[in-house]
Amino acid sequence: MDLSKLSDSDLMALKSGDLTKVSDAGLMHLKGQGAPAPAKAPAEPTIADQFKQGMQNLGNTAAGMVRGAGSIGATVLAPYDMLMDKIDPQQNLSGLITGKQPMTRNEQRRADMDNALASMGAQPESGYYGAGKLGTEIAGTLGVGGGIANVLGRAPVIAANAPNVLNAIRTAGMTAGTGGNALVNLGTRAAGGAITGGASAGLVNPDDAMRGAAIGGALPVALKAAGAAGKAIGAGAKAAIGAASPEVSALASRAKELGIDIPADRIVNSKPLDAIASGLNYVPFSGRAATEAQMNSQLNQALSRTFGQDSSNVTMALRKANGTLGGEFERVLSKNGVNVDQQFLTDIADVFNKAEKELGSDALKPIAAKVDDLMEKAGSGVIDGKAAYNIKRDLDRIGGANTPTAWHAIELKKKLMDALDRSLGPDAAKAFAKTREQYGNMLDLEKLAKNGVEGELSVARIANIKDIGNKPLQEIADIAAQFVKPREGQHGAMQRAVVGLTGASLGGLPGLAGGAAVGRAGNMALNSNALRGLVSGAQTPNALSLSANPDLVQLGLRAAPVLAGSR
Repeated sequence: MDLSKLSDSDLMALKSGDLTKVSDAGLMHLKGQGAPAPAKAPAEPTIADQFKQGMQNLGNTAAGMVRGAGSIGATVLAPYDMLMDKIDPQQNLSGLITGKQPMTRNEQRRADMDNALASMGAQPESGYYGAGKLGTEIAGTLGVGGGIANVLGRAPVIAANAPNVLNAIRTAGMTAGTGGNALVNLGTRAAGGAITGGASAGLVNPDDAMRGAAIGGALPVALKAAGAAGKAIGAGAKAAIGAASPEVSALASRAKELGIDIPADRIVNSKPLDAIASGLNYVPFSGRAATEAQMNSQLNQALSRTFGQDSSNVTMALRKANGTLGGEFERVLSKNGVNVDQQFLTDIADVFNKAEKELGSDALKPIAAKVDDLMEKAGSGVIDGKAAYNIKRDLDRIGGANTPTAWHAIELKKKLMDALDRSLGPDAAKAFAKTREQYGNMLDLEKLAKNGVEGELSVARIANIKDIGNKPLQEIADIAAQFVKPREGQHGAMQRAVVGLTGASLGGLPGLAGGAAVGRAGNMALNSNALRGLVSGAQTPNALSLSANPDLVQLGLRAAPVLAGSR
């Protein structure tokens, strides 16, 4: 810094360290002299640069995979390298030049592989190189435990007397077979894990065999302890939350099969979960509103499947189904006549006699007219399909009215359809029965649908459907009533106070962000398979059970010893 242009007083003030006594002109000079050059903004990478980097990453990964395979190859050659080191220990002078301990031939072999790949453009220090190397080393050692167990199992004495040991080696200590004392089995698993871990790590680098054995032997014990702790935590949580009855759990499982995701708080009647769920509705960005909207949409979509559609817009689906199912009715009835058998005649007489007893003369007229139509067209012993379809449509219209005659009209239509089923034969009748079921559901739901093109049926309407005559629609109504219908009333209960999850409404933007994060975490927990399984009894309380994902656990047991010392 050039101080020659400062006045004597400014120099004295600067020397004393009291900058308040430096003049404005002096300060301006100091700032100008000390100001760093403006930083140059880094240039945005071009598409070509990004492509080049991507190809470099891909090349590093591939080179790492080659190097990982080379680790195992170097281990195979380790006995030869050790023998040559004994015969001619001065052959390797690389360490003498730098004053460090000379490399063994096997170490030099591994270093040479890195150098060779680097000379071809690879970057051994790259994370992609390391990932490719480590992935190949793990993949190359996955079968070590099984190989050792197979070799040892060929000895009849071992196969007969130590099956649990062989199983522990084969599974890297995950299991030790059945039977035996729990403590003995844990020791067997630890021994099997140590053997497999030592062999796996040693196959990558012999120097790491002992470390791999220690890790492989310790992991089964650690997982056992973690499992016990997880079981205690899960049992405590389950006791606090409660559990659903078997009937409710079965219905929740059926909802899942139908594509309806039910949060844990709707499966079990739990005040703590109800409070959390109610509160989440008042936490911005918690995701609870989206969860409930999705559940309603999934319910409506499942509902539309009961009448042959697959849409969450029930109103439009009903309009489409009306044409589709009506067309199917017309197709079947126009190609098939209704045989007039004794059963049909008896059924019609029963319907008419009951209607005559229960209805006045005016109310009976529509039923009597349709019975007369059927008898007139049955003269040849077969009612023409088209004629039967027209009578069926008239009965639908009469049955849809809110009159005393409606029930008898529906009964007469059922007898006509039963006669058609007998006329079609077993296979065709089964297919047509499905169409009839869907058609009946459509007619029931049309009474509940509102006009408009964005039509969901309200959950309350679905939950309150009465006199349901088939299982699919009954299941949907039960699911709506049990799970989807809101459980907590929109009132000012204590939940809403706790609900602000407190921090969401305090502390300005930081409090809002913190509350949103907590709320979203809570909503994710309510939607988690683990919590749903816990409250429905589908999972044991053991949150860290090895059976939760045995393949993943076993992969971890096999990979950990290799991770300990990949070089």
